[in-house]
Amino acid sequence: MIAQAGKNTFTFKELKTFIPNDLTAEDSTELAINMIQTWVNRELMYSKARFNLDDVEADIENRVESYRKELYIFAFEKEQVAQKLDTNFTENEILSFYDENQEIFQLNDYILKVRYVKLKLNSPNVEEVEKWVQSEETEDIEQLTEYCHKYAVKFFNDTNWVYFNELLRELPIEVYNKETFLRSDNLVTFTDPEFLYILSIRDLQSKNTLSPIDLERGKIKSLILNKRKLELLSLIRRKLYQEAQSKGNVIIYDKPQLPQ
Repeated sequence: MIAQAGKNTFTFKELKTFIPNDLTAEDSTELAINMIQTWVNRELMYSKARFNLDDVEADIENRVESYRKELYIFAFEKEQVAQKLDTNFTENEILSFYDENQEIFQLNDYILKVRYVKLKLNSPNVEEVEKWVQSEETEDIEQLTEYCHKYAVKFFNDTNWVYFNELLRELPIEVYNKETFLRSDNLVTFTDPEFLYILSIRDLQSKNTLSPIDLERGKIKSLILNKRKLELLSLIRRKLYQEAQSKGNVIIYDKPQLPQ
């Protein structure tokens, strides 16, 4: 026993669970003193609260019991979902969900396909990089990819969509008019004291239009999974209810039987 408050005790074994093993002796001692004082203060406050708040004890116990039940239910549901939820998707499921729920896939920002390269200022062959970034030749694109693997600090190719705001976080500029910026030349370069930024916009889709399905696949899978989860839990509840009802473990009276 290392401390006592009223009839409750705090043991050295309990204290050790709060002390990390990698602390110095001095830090361990300081933390132990603080933990002991915290425990004593908590026990004293709890004792005082129980003495002064007898009239709310039943309510607190009911709330604690309710929370305890919710924790058990949450743990049970989590286990059932882990065991039984189907996490596989077919292409038809994804396409159907996308077609049937287009209202939730409206863009609220421009999306772009870009070639974007961030280089250190002393990087070699910058003129070649600028040529490759604008090229449609397969050989040039392969050269660009190989170069960026060696030298680029950051590289976006134009195979995937990127949100305009996400791209702007990469650039050392403030864009006050997005429409004007997006109408700029095919090749745009920027510099700051450390880096050179090379950008070519290859494709553009405006906000308030339907987002491409390739950009939304992750979101679609999450939404389908959540729908399956809700359906699974609803099925589990129905089966539990039907089973309990068939065994006579559940009775719901037409009129609640209130105590006299």
